[in-house]
Amino acid sequence: MNTRHLTTLLLIPALLSQADAAQPKLPRDGWTSWQVASVEKAPAWCCWSSWRDGNGSPIPCPLDREDGFGVGDRDATTDTVKVYARTTNGKIDRLQVLAASCPVETKTPVQELPDVSADDSARWLAARVREEGVDADKRSTGEHALAALAMHSGDVAARELKSFTQDARVGTRKSSVFWLSMLRGDEGADITSSVMFKDADAEVRKHAAFSLAQTKSPRAAADLIRQGNTDKVADVRAQAWFWLAQTGAADAEKAIQVALRKDADEEVREQAIFALSQLPGERAVKALIEIAQDRSLSHEQRKRAVFWLSQSESDAAQAYLEKVLASNNH
Repeated sequence: MNTRHLTTLLLIPALLSQADAAQPKLPRDGWTSWQVASVEKAPAWCCWSSWRDGNGSPIPCPLDREDGFGVGDRDATTDTVKVYARTTNGKIDRLQVLAASCPVETKTPVQELPDVSADDSARWLAARVREEGVDADKRSTGEHALAALAMHSGDVAARELKSFTQDARVGTRKSSVFWLSMLRGDEGADITSSVMFKDADAEVRKHAAFSLAQTKSPRAAADLIRQGNTDKVADVRAQAWFWLAQTGAADAEKAIQVALRKDADEEVREQAIFALSQLPGERAVKALIEIAQDRSLSHEQRKRAVFWLSQSESDAAQAYLEKVLASNNH
C-alpha cells in the first residue's frame, strides 16, 4: 500500500473521533440544553398564553409533554435558539428547539452545555435524523431534529438539510423540504423547487408544492403553474392549482382557467373549479361566475361552479344565484 494512502487511512479514525468529541455530550438520563446562533430571521418559537389575534404573551413551554408552540407575533424573530434534549437510559426520547429567550419548565433540572457551535450542533442533529428518520404518522424526534436543524445558522446545517431531500425515506424527504422552505429563505425555496420537479415520488412532489405555497417566495406562483401544467401525475397537477389559488397570485385565475379547458384529466378539470373557489375574497366569486356563464364548458362544469358559489357568503355570489333561480322560474 502506498504511504500516502496508509497515512490517510490512519488519520480517518482520529478525525472522526475529533468530530464526535466536538458534538454535544449528553448524560444518560435527564434534560440537556445548549444555545447556538440561528439562521437569519428565524421565528421566535415559544409557547403563548393565547393565540388569538397574536396578542398572547410568552409562557413557559412544558418540555416533558408534546405541547403547541409557535410565534405569537408573526414578525417576531430571534438570532439565537436553544436545543433541548432529554435522554432516558441513554436514549433520546424528547427533542425541542425554541428561541433562546423562551422560558421552559421541566420535571427535572436542565443541564446546560457551554460553547457548543452551530456547526457541531447541526452535525449532532443530522445524526439524529439519520438514526430516526421522520414518521409521517407522529411527531418523532427525527422530525424535531429536522426542525431544529433548519433553525441553525451556517453551511453545515444548510448542507445537511439539502442532503435529506435525497434521503431514501419518503417521510424524511417531505419533512426536509417543508423546513427548508419555511426557514431557509431563497436557498430553501430553490431546493424545494428542484424537489417539486425532480423527485420520483408524487407524494413528495405534492408536499414540496404545498411547502413552497406557504412561503412568500417570489418564485412560488411560477413554479406552481409549471407543475400544474407539466407533472405527469394528475393528482399532483390538481393540487398545484389548489395551492396556486391559495397564494392569491395575480395570474392565478388565468392559469387555472386554462387548465380547466386544456387538461386531459377530468379530475384535474373538476379540481380546477374547486381551486377557483379558493381564491381570496371576491376574486373567487368573479372567477366562478365566469365559469358558470361560459357555455363553451360542459353542463357539469358549470353546475360545479354554481355549487361552489352556493357555498360562498359573498353578497355578489348570493345575488347571482338569485338571478339564476329567477330566470329558471320564467
